[in-house]
Order: sequence, then structure tokens, then C-alpha cells
Amino acid sequence: MKCSSLLRQVNIRVLSQLAYQLLTIFILSACATVEKHQLPSGSEISKQAAWEVHRANIQSIQTWRLKGRVAGKSDSQGFRAGVQWNQFQHNFVIDLHGPLGRKVAVIASKQGSIQLKTSKGESFDADDPEELMQSLFGYSLPVNGLRHWLLGIPDPKQAHTSLVLDEQGRLKQLKQAGWLIEYKLYHDSSTALPALIKISNPTLNANIKVDRWMLGIEEI
Repeated sequence: MKCSSLLRQVNIRVLSQLAYQLLTIFILSACATVEKHQLPSGSEISKQAAWEVHRANIQSIQTWRLKGRVAGKSDSQGFRAGVQWNQFQHNFVIDLHGPLGRKVAVIASKQGSIQLKTSKGESFDADDPEELMQSLFGYSLPVNGLRHWLLGIPDPKQAHTSLVLDEQGRLKQLKQAGWLIEYKLYHDSSTALPALIKISNPTLNANIKVDRWMLGIEEI
């Protein structure tokens, strides 16, 4: 009886030690897992670093031109137009053309004012080109933010609620000023400027296809 009792005590002690060791291993493993998830991966650090360099390079571009097309739908009305955008530091000229190349409108900024001229020869001055476009054509492109979004960077004057990068550290998705901007394709060039952009909000969905870019005197 004494041996049997002693054996039971030894078994209980061994089992207790074993349970303690297993519990210790479990706790250490759990802590290690938590710490691992708190640290960013090497690829995330690389993407962020690439993005910072890319954004700085793009923000340094002051003069550029693009030619492309925009097609979309605003409420129940569809629209399609050719676009030529000329940016000269803080001033711009935007030419909108119909499907057959007929000029629809010209939007120009100069010294803080906006002027819109229609194909009928009408001329309008406004502080907000988006409201003016909506009243004249039934749709409005976000001119103020679009200047930056076309280049693949956020508008630095407005806060953004979401920013997603692709594997190369370029913008993949952006939410800013009530708009969702999605970058579907980039031009295969050293500057990596967007080739296909989708913009949308509750009242408008549009795809912008950029066929050609020119930075200063360099065409890409």
C-alpha cells in the first residue's frame, strides 16, 4: 500500500510538471505570435519606402500634358469625351472633345479664377468648375482633385481616408474628398504614370484612359 501510494504521488508530481511545461510553451508561443503580427513585414516596409520616393518625384513635376479619353455615367446619363489636359504649374487648360473630335468645352484656370467656354461660344466664369459643369452638361468631373489623381498621388490640400499601395509602391486605391479612385493600369515607363483610372462617388462612375503623357518636353 505504501509503494502504491508513493507511486501515485510521483505520477501526480510528474503530470503536474508536464502540464506546467506545456502551459509555459503555449504562453510563450502565443506571445511570440502576437509580437510577430505587430511588426511590419519586409515587403510592407519596401512598398512604403518605394511610395515615398515615387510620390516625391511626382510632386516635383510642375508642367505636364496628357491625352486620353473619359467615359462614364452620372445618375442615368452616360457620357464619353476625349480629354487633353495641359498643366502649367498652378494653371491648367482642359479641352473636352466629343466622340467625333468635336470640341465640347474648354476649362481654363488663371490666377485663381476658372473660365469655361462651350462649343456654342458661350463663356462662363466660376469659382467652382465642378458645379458649373454639372449645371451645363449634367455631369461633373472633380477638377480640383483630378489634377493630382491623374498623376497617381493624393491631393495634398485634402485629407484622405484610405490609401492602398501595389507591390511596386504605387497607388492602387485612394479614398479622398468623397471619391474612390482606383488605379487599374500604369504605363510601362521609368516615371510610372497611370494609364487607366476609375473614379466614382454615389452619383458618378467614370473610367479615364490616358493614351499619352508628356512631362515638360519629354513625351512618354
